[in-house]
Amino acid sequence: MQQEDLTQIILVSFMMPVLLSALLIWFFISFQRRKHRYETEKKDAMLREQALVIQRQEAVQAERNRIAGEMHDELGSGLTLIKYLSDSIGARVTDSALQEDVGKIAGYSSGLVRNMSEIIWAMNSRFDNLEGLISYVRRFVSEYLDDRGIEHRFVCPDVPKDVTLTVEKRRNVFLVIKETIHNAVKYSGAEAIRVKVSFGDSLDFLIEELGGRGFDPADFKDKGNGLYNMQKRMELVGGSIRYERRPEAMCTHISLPLEKQPTGTLKTP
Repeated sequence: MQQEDLTQIILVSFMMPVLLSALLIWFFISFQRRKHRYETEKKDAMLREQALVIQRQEAVQAERNRIAGEMHDELGSGLTLIKYLSDSIGARVTDSALQEDVGKIAGYSSGLVRNMSEIIWAMNSRFDNLEGLISYVRRFVSEYLDDRGIEHRFVCPDVPKDVTLTVEKRRNVFLVIKETIHNAVKYSGAEAIRVKVSFGDSLDFLIEELGGRGFDPADFKDKGNGLYNMQKRMELVGGSIRYERRPEAMCTHISLPLEKQPTGTLKTP
């Protein structure tokens, strides 16, 4: 009897570690399976959320493009027609007062057409990239300064292809550049304007006013809202603007940090 008890004790002593090991292995495998299932479900949920975000973005872009198209087709063409009719009427009337009024209508219409063009450009998602901004700035500088007989030069290296810009960044940077060029012509009396563009971790514009009076930004600190609004626009998009007076030119530095488009972007199913 004692021999049998001893044998049972030995067997139990031998089996217990085996059973415990088997139990631990089962718990470990079960835990790993649950962990894998949780991580898979979490990853699937993230992918679904990303897909929903992309779908929402695409819907917003489509709506922006639709509105831009309607503005171009309806409002843009209507304003252009008003300008055409005003010019036509102004060429036929002989009353000087009436000619002046018709001329004002034509002038206001032209201004509205230009502003409408800028809004349509800003709303169209096809231009939500660095190339869209640079090409629009280049065209504006050329047309604006050509109309006023001011010599100009636009210097820009090859534009990176992998950089996107939000509509807020595009529009605010363009409006600041537009205001800078306008001020150079109206207040500085610049004889020539040179725009230099460079890329790196940021998009940088250097606008040089040559042959003009220039200005001291400190003199305008408490006068008007122009420079203040330009600074606030750049701060709104995480950028900056500063001024530098050089012996040969008055310089405006406009800088916007850039974020590259990540590779391997998610595609909607």
